[in-house]
Amino acid sequence: MTRSQIESAIQAGTPFSLRMTDGREYAVPRRDYISLSPKGTFVTVYDDEERFVVLPLLTMTGLASSAPKSNASAS
Repeated sequence: MTRSQIESAIQAGTPFSLRMTDGREYAVPRRDYISLSPKGTFVTVYDDEERFVVLPLLTMTGLASSAPKSNASAS
């Protein structure tokens, strides 16, 4: 993962999750639930109870959109 990939996901404004090398995933429901370190080597992800985890960028394997699927119905 690169800093620019994470910045793009944040700027998109849609929920996503970060996947780690150990198989864990960390949900980022909104842009205020994540912050990048000044040099971009770490990411801090927060949860609803204001707990946080600091994740090294080097251990991230990808990110996945977790935006709700559109429920379009034909009338």
